[in-house]
Amino acid sequence: MAQTAPQDTGSAAQMGQRPSEAKLVFPVLVFDRARVVKQSQAGAALEARMAEAREALLAENDQIYADLEAEEQEISDAKSTMAEAEFRARAQAFDEKVTQVRQRQDEKARDIQTLYDEGLAEIDQQMNTVLTQIARDLGAVVVFERNQVYLMNGAIDISRIAIEKLDDREGAQAREQGSETASPTDAEQQETPPAQD
Repeated sequence: MAQTAPQDTGSAAQMGQRPSEAKLVFPVLVFDRARVVKQSQAGAALEARMAEAREALLAENDQIYADLEAEEQEISDAKSTMAEAEFRARAQAFDEKVTQVRQRQDEKARDIQTLYDEGLAEIDQQMNTVLTQIARDLGAVVVFERNQVYLMNGAIDISRIAIEKLDDREGAQAREQGSETASPTDAEQQETPPAQD
């Protein structure tokens, strides 16, 4: 659904515009959400983390299922040396083990998907803030996602601007976190003047 953008007649002029120029107004704006997520720093970092987690889980699954196949073959080979009741008990225990392993690995896959969904939700929240700011700057009353629009002029596509502003916010947050985690001892050492002879 399209989100109504608040108007702000007192907002700053469009970036890059000369003071002598009249402010350009775009009542309708469009953005490509998939492009913003893929090309923004936050989105690219999220995709990289999730790809690494999925690859690790796949590698773990391959090893687990290879071990299970070897165990299954071992049980099958030993069938001729076991009593019927003993074989059935061991086969049943193996089937239960396989079921538990599958449930555990499926849960890990769901956990990865949950982390991805939470990451996307956080990016969407930041994106909404950025889009609201852009809409105010350009005097827009509505912002559509690209796949909701049948025909459009490329001039109203603000995807690139949204990516830049998201990256600016990401950089500012990273700098803020870096300053908060700076060692007080290091700061004191930097501020303390060297002793004079």
